[in-house]
Amino acid sequence: MTLVEPSRGLVELFYRADVLNAHIDELEQRGASTVRVDGGSWNKEAALEDLRVALDFPDHYGSNLDALSDCMFDVVAGECGFQGSSGTRLLALYQFDSLARADQWFAHQLVDVLYEAAVMALKLGKPFLVMLQSDDPDLSIGPVGTTHIGWNRTEWARSSRA
Repeated sequence: MTLVEPSRGLVELFYRADVLNAHIDELEQRGASTVRVDGGSWNKEAALEDLRVALDFPDHYGSNLDALSDCMFDVVAGECGFQGSSGTRLLALYQFDSLARADQWFAHQLVDVLYEAAVMALKLGKPFLVMLQSDDPDLSIGPVGTTHIGWNRTEWARSSRA
């Protein structure tokens, strides 16, 4: 059984951490596995390193966007990151707005890489969802490809993020 719901995106924004955690808990009760990463002090280098550690990338990982893309496809294939997981895989990045403030271009490129991995995972029948928590209620990622990265169902209205 797939846990991906058609009306939810492969990458979603969350404002309140408790809303994100409740969503994760709901999916974990249905068999999902989660990797949580705190991005509160992220710059480009810290983001790449923290993802390397959290997703158990191989030693040849090169700490750049191309290497991240390559390794995310290893994650999708089940070679690292969520070994032993047969259900939906969730990557929750907390305080993502910290990176967006530090390096907006890189933050967007990172989301693009993660989105492409999520699309590939869905095509392979191995669902992978990315959840970006932001302390900034006005964070806007911009589209990746032709897809808008939006707020989750509970917080889609700006007034719900006040």
